Amino acid sequence: MKQRFFLSFIAIAFSVLSASAQNEEILVVNAGNVERITIANDMNIVLMQAAYNDRSISMDANASEKLGLSLSNNSMTISLVKQPSKKEKLTVYLYVNNLKMIMVERNSTVETIGILNTPKLEIYVDGEAKAHLKTNGAVKAYSLNDAEIKVRIKSERLLAGTNKTAKQ
Repeated sequence: MKQRFFLSFIAIAFSVLSASAQNEEILVVNAGNVERITIANDMNIVLMQAAYNDRSISMDANASEKLGLSLSNNSMTISLVKQPSKKEKLTVYLYVNNLKMIMVERNSTVETIGILNTPKLEIYVDGEAKAHLKTNGAVKAYSLNDAEIKVRIKSERLLAGTNKTAKQ
């Protein structure tokens, strides 16, 4: 468990260093045990698996100034308080523990670092939004407002082989 946390910390540190060189602002949010997340503005979201027993919702001080979070019935909506300048790119590292549904609106991008541990994940995509997710469960993708979606599923066998290699 400590090793996994340490590796996550190292991954974030490298991301922060590379983002600093690209004038990208990094925000960190822990979604705790939230099951449904809506991304309401144009931003980049990086999903990462939180610790199994981590059920608290928290964010860093910079995120609390820039993001508006609303919570209701195990659902979270993330929006920007103020749109950053065109030169500045906003990225939110979002730790999730029990994610079952994500809605990506506008021109947002969602991707994962590592593999999300979720038996079933529904994703709703709107407009020019993009999602690149890795999970060990089933993924169902839906289009909002007649947006075109392309779904590519990698072999379970390949994913299982990757997991076995990682455990050795």
